[in-house]
Amino acid sequence: NGGCPSPAVSGKKCFGAALMKDPTHVAKLVRAIHDGAEGTMPVSVKCRIGLHDADATPFSRQIYEENKSLQGEFDELRKFVETVASDGIVTDFQIHARIAVLGGTFSPADNRKIPPLRYDHVRRLAREFPELNFVLNGGIHSLAQAKAELEAAQSEGGRPAGVMVGRAFVADPWGFATADEVLYRDAVLDDNQQRPRNRREVLEAYGRHADDEERRADPTEVRRPLVAACAHLFAGEENSRKFRLELDEIVGRPEKLEREAKAQVWSLPGAATTSSSLASAFSVAPSSAAMGGGWDDMQAMDEARPAWDEGQPPLSELIMDAARRHFGEGVLDRSRMDSYDKKISDEEESRRRRATGDPVLSLSAGGSSSIIGDDESEIIEKKVSGGVVDGWFKEGLN
Repeated sequence: NGGCPSPAVSGKKCFGAALMKDPTHVAKLVRAIHDGAEGTMPVSVKCRIGLHDADATPFSRQIYEENKSLQGEFDELRKFVETVASDGIVTDFQIHARIAVLGGTFSPADNRKIPPLRYDHVRRLAREFPELNFVLNGGIHSLAQAKAELEAAQSEGGRPAGVMVGRAFVADPWGFATADEVLYRDAVLDDNQQRPRNRREVLEAYGRHADDEERRADPTEVRRPLVAACAHLFAGEENSRKFRLELDEIVGRPEKLEREAKAQVWSLPGAATTSSSLASAFSVAPSSAAMGGGWDDMQAMDEARPAWDEGQPPLSELIMDAARRHFGEGVLDRSRMDSYDKKISDEEESRRRRATGDPVLSLSAGGSSSIIGDDESEIIEKKVSGGVVDGWFKEGLN
């Protein structure tokens, strides 16, 4: 990883994007990794297109664009690639097409949106090093854009190995559901695979998994991550924010029911001196250890499988009902390609509105527009806004 600009990483001057200062050292590291694995696995390198030391000179995008020599910047990047790949170990590079600004007050979020993108540098590498694989990263916010960038590189005679998408995929997973058809023209799978036709089928399949997880584990512990996986399945649809808020309420139900059950136990006569009342409330037999230790040690609470969730709808039903309520059958049954076409139409409408000065709908307002800005972090700021459900993604994406 020669691409991370975080002060906690590159600020230590020894790893992350700071490694790009010393291509020879990176080549030695690559050799050590290769030898340590006895050549049994590939070694790839992720990097930026260059560096800027903000401790020496504060970074300004305007000054950078006015004064930075694009040829000089590319020459430095070319030297880095040439040096790292010189012994034939590394053949795959994932390149975030921005410089990394190290030092100063620049945060990782700043490094994802302030330095301008230079896709041309990556395309040129693909042309000049046809024996290597280059994957474009940074600012790819939709499947349509990924397709456009791949086609642009091919039209210039390059051979891009692919496009890397991170935050945008998490923020809008259904937006990438047609990758096989759109990028690879492959609409057919073998007999052992089944591709969901719409989001109803996604929720049905995932619901079976979620219910199985909750049967095998405590819902108060596993429901939060289980529901988080569904939070942005309807990103860009009208009422998507209301859907996420209801998911947030669904997440809290097990803990709420458990608190109510505990309160009921405490209200029973003798609750302070015996664990039998606890066992009664939870419909289980108290363990011998709990009977001997009494209520004070709470062992019965820890060992008993609570029965407070009896009669509660399964998680799959709760999620599906929420989706029906906020989006309707039409959205649930809209096919992958129809969803992709709608997203393209929304993007064209947004461009038209910008060109004519009309207001552009914002995802943060819960509108149906799927339009996003030029940087993937803008998607996250718009689509991952507000609510506990969204907070899980923020924590994992920062």
